[in-house]
Amino acid sequence: MIDGLSKEKSINTLNIMKRIYILFGILFLSSVGLKAQETKPCDVNLSLEHDYAKSGKYREALPYWEKVYTSCPKQSEAVYTDGSKIYKYFYKKALKSKDQASAEKYYNKLIEIYNNWEKNFPNTKYIGKIYQDKGLLMLDSKKASKEELYKIFNKGFTKGRNLFTNPKALYAYFKSAVYMYKNNKISFEDLIKTYDEVQDAMNKAIVKYTKTMENLQQKEEKGELLKSEKRKLKAVKTNIPVYTVVSKNMDKILGELGDCGHLVPLYKKKFEANKNDTAWLKKAARNLSKKDCSNDPIFAKLVTQLDKIEPSYSSAYYLGILNKKKGKLSTAENYLKKAVSLTSDAYEKAKAYYLLAKIAKKKGAKAQARSYAYSALKYKPSMGSAYLLIANLYASSANSCGKTTFNKLATYWLAAQMADKAAAVDPALAKHARKVAANYRSKAPTKSQIFIEGKAGKTIQLNCWIGQSVKVPTIK
Repeated sequence: MIDGLSKEKSINTLNIMKRIYILFGILFLSSVGLKAQETKPCDVNLSLEHDYAKSGKYREALPYWEKVYTSCPKQSEAVYTDGSKIYKYFYKKALKSKDQASAEKYYNKLIEIYNNWEKNFPNTKYIGKIYQDKGLLMLDSKKASKEELYKIFNKGFTKGRNLFTNPKALYAYFKSAVYMYKNNKISFEDLIKTYDEVQDAMNKAIVKYTKTMENLQQKEEKGELLKSEKRKLKAVKTNIPVYTVVSKNMDKILGELGDCGHLVPLYKKKFEANKNDTAWLKKAARNLSKKDCSNDPIFAKLVTQLDKIEPSYSSAYYLGILNKKKGKLSTAENYLKKAVSLTSDAYEKAKAYYLLAKIAKKKGAKAQARSYAYSALKYKPSMGSAYLLIANLYASSANSCGKTTFNKLATYWLAAQMADKAAAVDPALAKHARKVAANYRSKAPTKSQIFIEGKAGKTIQLNCWIGQSVKVPTIK
């Protein structure tokens, strides 16, 4: 009897416990469901606006974006990447239609988006782009002083230079730094540091685009280029000259501030404090070489110290430059060959081989100069300057290649072909290379000379160091 009652009580207890667990389960699932209902509108609206924004349908994206931006500003960084695209679209449209009131409204919204982006995502990887785009917006709208622009660009570049890559922004940043120096707001050392860092960013972008271009050009030669890759190739060919021009314009803006009279005293003053800093030594040597200050004793001191603490491509390359300046061409060649052996970077090898080609040309060793130039092209197929050097070697040999005047002048066709190649592979040199090619063709035999000699379409062997043939153009 007692055992039966105990058993019944146990069953009742188990039933009660089951009901309690079920009740807790229902409450838990209900709370999860409520939370899902709370977050669902944000997820849905974000998804809808993102799909519209991704396909450029900004008007359709806007109402959904506003709901997300207002209700859940920390939902995702897509709120800000998409928001900036949406409002840039409306801002540009308003400017185009000269609707100043709307333009002002969209401008203010963009500034708000950039500010809230950083506020809500303080550790964002896009910090460089945020300040870059914000600075460009303020620059174009003329709503910031030069000092304000410097602070904005400086913060963006310092915190996130990997995404601070727009050439216009880089140029504006450096230009604002020059203003700050001239108005005694930053030191000359800070100005040169900014110059070095921005030039490094320019060079990095040029290398990136150049490598992409070379890969696509190789596919193009094989007839394997896809339609999307054709557009990409066109884009990189457009970008490379932009960065190159900006880099040159930076030197123009720096002007006399970057000449030997300013750089030499700076590096002399800072040498002792930085003599064991290889990065500083390399940049100092680069700037002195670039500004043709390698005759000053400080250049020799810098590169010798660099070679002492870290024998490398850089030290050997600059010692090559130093000895070339001194007229010690054989010693210079040895250092440059050493430089080639000390690096695995293809573009660095190309740079050293190109300088070897110039030295060989200076010595009158034309065949050797051509060989070095082709070695440079092996490592950097887009080095138009190497093709132009070969073109010059051919043109300068016109009087010694061939027994007849016609055959001698035919050498200019070959020179023009090399200049054409320079224009084809190097968009930064294309305009200049085409002019060089046209100049060489103007010196080649005329149509009347071709007709009189009866050489149209024939092949002429250039029996000199060139050792190549050239086909006479047909007369049209």
